Amino acid sequence: MIDVNTELFKRTSPVRKIGIIENLKQEELSRISETTILRIVKETGRRIRGTRDYEFYVHPDRRKGNKWNSVIEGLWLYKGKLSVMVYVQFSNTDTSLIVPFNDFFRKGDFKGTIKRDDRYGNLQTYYYVYDEKDKVEVIRSFCLEYINTKYKSKLSNNE
Repeated sequence: MIDVNTELFKRTSPVRKIGIIENLKQEELSRISETTILRIVKETGRRIRGTRDYEFYVHPDRRKGNKWNSVIEGLWLYKGKLSVMVYVQFSNTDTSLIVPFNDFFRKGDFKGTIKRDDRYGNLQTYYYVYDEKDKVEVIRSFCLEYINTKYKSKLSNNE
């Protein structure tokens, strides 16, 4: 069994790393720790000028969601706290939200809500749900984005 927390940062070829990440099973991907994700954000994230904060965006082609009404845009490290950027789209509203990392990746399904006015001014509650399988695919997209961002020049030479 592969320990992804160390395998991701080993000195192996980026193509091999991508192959490893794409072939991982759900339980192996669910073992990726928050410290690994934090390292990914700090190494390849975009630093916000004048602060210690980082933004880590996933390329639109690699973004994963719940295959229904939302998609994960990336990660946000603000004042030492890691958060997930979620883009949610409904029939009459679309918005981006910041959800704490630990709340989103807690065991079990994540059930998020948004309260917005509809077109008549009535307050409506909208829901979006991520099950364990969806959350694992989100983690896979973070790892693939890390490899593609960090080793961009090496990957473009191989193509």
